[in-house]
Order: sequence, then structure tokens, then C-alpha cells
Amino acid sequence: MVASTSEDEAKPVSNAEFSDIEQWFLLDGNRFAIAVILAVAFGLTYLALAASGLAPLADSTPLIYAFSALLTGNFTLITVVVSINQLLLSQELESPGQLEDEIEQTANYREEIESVTNRTAPAEPSGFLRLVVESARRDAQRLGGATVDAVPDGGRGELDEIVTDLTDEFDHIDGLVEESDEGIFNTLSTTLETNFAHEIQRLEEWRGEYADDLSPQIHDETEDLLDRLREIDIARQYFKSLYLQVELSRLSRYLFYTGIPAVGVAVATLFVLTTVSDPPFAARVQAVFFPLAVTIGVFPLALLFAYILRTATVTERTAAITPFTTPEQEV
Repeated sequence: MVASTSEDEAKPVSNAEFSDIEQWFLLDGNRFAIAVILAVAFGLTYLALAASGLAPLADSTPLIYAFSALLTGNFTLITVVVSINQLLLSQELESPGQLEDEIEQTANYREEIESVTNRTAPAEPSGFLRLVVESARRDAQRLGGATVDAVPDGGRGELDEIVTDLTDEFDHIDGLVEESDEGIFNTLSTTLETNFAHEIQRLEEWRGEYADDLSPQIHDETEDLLDRLREIDIARQYFKSLYLQVELSRLSRYLFYTGIPAVGVAVATLFVLTTVSDPPFAARVQAVFFPLAVTIGVFPLALLFAYILRTATVTERTAAITPFTTPEQEV
């Protein structure tokens, strides 16, 4: 399976019960757009304060302290970038034996999916996920059909409800994947609110309650469906690990790209503060240059905030693995 590393503006494909703005802010929105909004908000706030006279900026000493802090903060981001890259390298630097084991385990999982579906698994995450979901839908419907007249009416009705709920969820995921753009995050986002812990529990309780009435075939088909549900969660957790590596690598690179101009602007502003003495020119600087310099200076921090906000949200919503769940995954 190959993960796309292109910068993607995620389409709003998740099903969380958040407002559209909150959903866009946490997950779906382009991270650069969010960082720009935050940085511009800082700049406009300071521009409004200066224009209103609440902060006339007559004394340059506080400004020197402020831009010195911005300069120091942006240099600190370099440490953050180094730390992120050390984290990524620690996961990538493996011995040949470790790499062989990882590749073998991934290949075994892929072959397991192919043996169940009798199809070659796609290399792209979105196509692979659709294949896994399709396999789970087929096994759910097969189990539902196999129990016709084979279990008591109460057990039949309960299983029909479980199968219907699962089929609806499978169709929902498949539709979201089909509508979303290719890319590791877009694929992962379709499963952020998917957790089959309750369905697994209901299936196991149903099988235990009617164990004496179930044929060996139904027992086997129930176990097959449970395996498919687990495989969906394995795919989600694997895609999450790929996404985090791609996202953190991208973040470290972008922090370098934006951090260098921010440092340059902060240094230039400090030079201006030591040379500006003419009042008319100083007024123009206060009205335009300082808010603009603040906007550029805080942009790397805003970008860090935007990216970490999404990675933290993804991690929170996928913290538990089957058969467990958390309140955050029940949104």
C-alpha cells in the first residue's frame, strides 16, 4: 500500500456531529489557510489597537522586546523541527531484519485480504480500504442470509438489526471514500468516527446467547465477520501511522520554509526600531510595517498550531483499537 504524500485540502468527509466551522477548523480545512487566518488576525488586532490610539507605540522599547521575543521564538521552532525529525528518523532507522519483519507482516495482512476477497488488493489506501469494506459487507450479508429459519425469531430479529447497522455503516464509509480525493488523510478521515467495538460486542453476545441453536457454519461465518471488522480497524490504524509520518515530515519542512522569512523580518524590524527617528515616517511604520511584521513573525507558530491541532484530533479519535472504544470515538 502506497500513501500519497501530496499536500491535500481534505474534503469534508467525516461524520462527526460538529458544526461545519468546527469540523473545518479541526480536520477538513487546509492547514495553511488556517495558519494565515490566525496570523492575519494577530496583525489586524495590532493594527486596530494602533489606529484607535489605544496603543500609540510612542515608545519603541516595548516593541524591541516584542520582536526580540518573536525572533527567539522562531529560533526555538528550529529545535521543534529537529525534534520532529529525530522522532521520524527513530522510526525509520531499522536494521535489515526489522525491515524484513515489517514488510513481511504488511504483506501477510495484504495477502489475507486478497485471499478473502479473491481479488488483488490495490496499492492506494483509498482503493484498499474500499476492498476491505466491501469484503466486510459481503460477509455481513452472507451471515444474515445463512440464519434464515436457522435461529429463533428473537435471535433472527436481533441479528437482522446488527447486520443492517453494519451494512449502513459500510455503505457510508464506501460512499465517503468514493467522494473524497486520493490521499492518506482523506482516506483516514472517512474512518475517524468508525469504531465497531459495540457491533463486535453485540455479535459475540448474540452468538453466546444462541450458541446451542447455531450450526457450525453459522459459527464460522460469525467469526469471519468479526475478522473483517478487525481488519477494518487494522487498516485504519495503519493508515493513521502513515498519515502521522507524512504530516509531521511535511510540518517540519514547512516550518523551515516559513521560519527563515519570519526570522529575517524580525531582525529587519529590530534594525528599523533602532534607526527610525522622524515622526512622519515613524507613524507610517506604526500603521503598516509593525502589524505586517507581526503577521509574518507569528505565522510559523500559527502553522505549527494548525498542524498539531489536526494530528492531535486524529490521534484522539483513533486512540482505542478494536475491541475497545473511548468516549471521544463515540462522537
